[in-house]
Amino acid sequence: MMRKTKSTLHKKGCLSGAVGVAAMLAVGCGTDVSHTATNVPNVPVAASTKHYTFELITKSNDSPYWLAVKQGADDAAKKYGVTVTFEAPATETDLTTQLSMFNNAVTAHVDGVILAAQNPSALVGPVEHAEKEGIPVVTVDSGVSPNVSDCFLATNNISAAEALAEYAAQKVHGKGQYAIIDFNQESSTGIQRPEGWQLGMKKYPGIKYVGMQLGNNSITTSEAEAETFLHAHPNINLMFGANDRSVLGIANAVQAMGLKGKVFVAGFDADMGEVGDIKSGLINAAILQYPYEMGYEAVEELVAIKHGQHVPKQIDTPYMLVTTQNVNTPAAIKAISQYIPGYKG
Repeated sequence: MMRKTKSTLHKKGCLSGAVGVAAMLAVGCGTDVSHTATNVPNVPVAASTKHYTFELITKSNDSPYWLAVKQGADDAAKKYGVTVTFEAPATETDLTTQLSMFNNAVTAHVDGVILAAQNPSALVGPVEHAEKEGIPVVTVDSGVSPNVSDCFLATNNISAAEALAEYAAQKVHGKGQYAIIDFNQESSTGIQRPEGWQLGMKKYPGIKYVGMQLGNNSITTSEAEAETFLHAHPNINLMFGANDRSVLGIANAVQAMGLKGKVFVAGFDADMGEVGDIKSGLINAAILQYPYEMGYEAVEELVAIKHGQHVPKQIDTPYMLVTTQNVNTPAAIKAISQYIPGYKG
């Protein structure tokens, strides 16, 4: 289990971890459940006495999710007087390019790296090499296994997916059939989210599992896989998409087949059109993460390390279960605005 924390406190130029907690907020009659983090205020801190340059390397360079991570890192960089450079592959399947980017950053001997690993095992060696070269590494969202980085900041994908599954199972009254569309079985997120979902579903034996397919991070492929499931198993009344592209593919299939209201659709993230589908009820529930906070706090942890301070090995970042019922609440609007700048609901 990851240690839960919200922010890093700074006093007289020294940095130390501060603990926050994820709070459960019941919405209306105790049925719709959201998970957010309580706010632990940051203590103001002066900029670093030495100028540091950190490299942010995410899975891809155009997703609203990763751009939110970048924005958080950029804002923290301004606060702490450091520079954060950003690069990432064009797609989340280009591991070769990500490895090259990481190795180049180490060769350039940047002061620290923030990494969202495309593959948890392939990046272990490079991260270990960076650490031996005196370059601290903070992983965000998708870590390496074993965790050889200095700090790993992420949603607890297993517990979040488990909570989503329980919510969805209750909405279908604990009966029916379900299927999963995952985006890959290589990244830690691709592995853990279906695992957490299955843990939640085990509590509802009246809902039978019919299988899982991989959408390969493609909406079109996910849609085709979802349609295949729905044709082969007409009693499916619940489907889980493990990321934005997976769940959008499911939603497209449900809409195309005229099954809106008959198949409960649940997934992760809230970009690339998901918000509109949640509002319309085509997607019924989604786990919304806080990528801005991941990027911001990752910079804080690197600055702490450069100041010689101890940082937690793992940190849970908050999430919110956004549903058709709570999507217009202030909390949901604020969370969604990370993905859609200027979003007002």
